[in-house]
Amino acid sequence: MAFLPADYEPVEARIHKFWAEHPDGRIHTEIVLINETEIVIKASVYADRDDTRPVAIDFAQETRNSSPVNKLSFVENCATSAIGRALATFAYSPKGKRPSREEMEKVQRGSVYNERDWHADLEKLVEAKDLDGLRQLRKDAVRSLQPADFIVAVDAGGKLIKGDTP
Repeated sequence: MAFLPADYEPVEARIHKFWAEHPDGRIHTEIVLINETEIVIKASVYADRDDTRPVAIDFAQETRNSSPVNKLSFVENCATSAIGRALATFAYSPKGKRPSREEMEKVQRGSVYNERDWHADLEKLVEAKDLDGLRQLRKDAVRSLQPADFIVAVDAGGKLIKGDTP
C-alpha cells in the first residue's frame, strides 16, 4: 500500500486542535537521553495546566544526521515527534492513522536505505578506488543501522584503497 501524505495529519494540525479544545491545557517535553548520536524525548499532555497527571505520554527517538532535518535540528524534530505521538495517544489522530505525516515520511525515507544493495555498492566503490564514495557509504550505513560487520567491511575497503593493508 502506497503512502499518501494527505491521508496523515501533520503534528502542527494536532497541536492546533489540542489548543482549540484545551486552551488551559499543557504540553510538556523533557529530554530522557541525549548523546553524540541520538536523542529520546518524552512528551506529556495535560488537559488542564493544573492537572498533576497527564492524559497522555509518549516518546520519540531521533538519530543525529539521519536525515537533512536531523543534520540541523534533531532535538527540535524529536520534540515535535514526541508531541505528535502523545497527542495521538490522547485521541488527536484520525481513526487508523495514528502516525503523523512526519513519521510516515521518515518511514518512507528509511525504505530507501532498506532497498539498497549495500554489498554491491561497496564492491563498486572499492573497484573504482572511490574513497569519498566509501566515506559516504559508511555514513549512510551507520545512519541506517547496518550491521557492524558491514561497517568493518567498508573500513577494510578504505584501507585497501589507501594501501594500509599488509
